[in-house]
Order: sequence, then structure tokens, then C-alpha cells
Amino acid sequence: MSNLKYAALGVAVLLIACEVRAQDVTQVDQSKTTYGEKNSSAPKELDVFSFLIGKWRGTGKTRLPDGKVVEFGGVSWIGRYILDGTAIADEGHAAYPDGRPALGVTFRQYDVARKTWIVEHLNVSESFLRKQVNGGSGSVEVDGRVVRVVTEGSTRTREHYIVVDQDNWVYRMDLSTDGGRSWNEGQVEMTFRRSE
Repeated sequence: MSNLKYAALGVAVLLIACEVRAQDVTQVDQSKTTYGEKNSSAPKELDVFSFLIGKWRGTGKTRLPDGKVVEFGGVSWIGRYILDGTAIADEGHAAYPDGRPALGVTFRQYDVARKTWIVEHLNVSESFLRKQVNGGSGSVEVDGRVVRVVTEGSTRTREHYIVVDQDNWVYRMDLSTDGGRSWNEGQVEMTFRRSE
């Protein structure tokens, strides 16, 4: 085959590849969304956590068992509507104080029939699922711009979501190891700003 034929064959392959790639770009996969969409028939209670929808960047600090406070950066939080827009999944990405990556995903849904929140946290890094709120334990409380999630169990937690405005919020977690009689307040605190 002559050089001219090889060149023509190469150009033809390149044009076909470009056409296929152009078709891939123009054919959008409708099943993929960045943050999902709230279903118009979703319970109005879901709006309590709608401030989480989007992508957030933040910094934080945590109190170690010896009382020392460690500051950290590079935290991201991403919130999405899931399950046909009837629930919210929000994922937090950070690092443990020793530098290991930490990933957790919280699933939030309001059960209209039972008139209760269902909140479960999947700690991907440590491979466990924590049932935070359901019909039998825990609670979701709203006080103005503060949303509080209280988890019962051997170690109780209070998570405070302080909504500053549409582009800023603060997460704070308190711990109790004595059934809620006393609390170690501000065990973890993170400040977030919308990045998308």
C-alpha cells in the first residue's frame, strides 16, 4: 500500500473517531444528574435538609481523646436528591487526624406514613452503618436556622447544622458517653462554603 493510501486511511479513521466522539458529547445520558432533582410529591419536611444540596468546601477542627484540638482543611461535602427525588444523600470527604482518608454518606428521608425521619449514616472508611434516627429512636429538631440531629445509643451524638445563609453553613458534633447526662461539646466543628 502506498504512503498516500496509508495517509488516506489514517485521515478516514481520525474522522470516524471524531464523529463518534462528537455523537457521545451531543447524546446526553438523561439518567445522570449532578445533584438530582426534588420530586414535586416529596414530603415538605425534606426541605429541612435542602440546604445541603450542592458541593461545599470547608475546614474544620476536632478534639482528640487527650484534649488536644487538631485543625484540618480539604473537607468537601456533596448533597444530592436521590430515590426519585424523595430523599437526600450527602457525602462528607475529609481526613482522619492521622491522614487516612475518611468518607461517610448520610441518607435522609421523611416517612410520611409513620410521621418520622429516617436518617442513616454509612461510614465507608470504617465499614459500618449507624441508624441515627427512625421511628423508635433519635430525633430531628429545627430551631430557626439550626437543624439538630440527635442519635441515641451507647454513644449519643448531637449534630448541629447551622445555616448561615444560602452559601455558608457550619457543622458541629457533640458526644455523650453517659446516656446524655453530660456532653463533650464541639467534638468536631467544620465550616463550609458553597463551591458549586
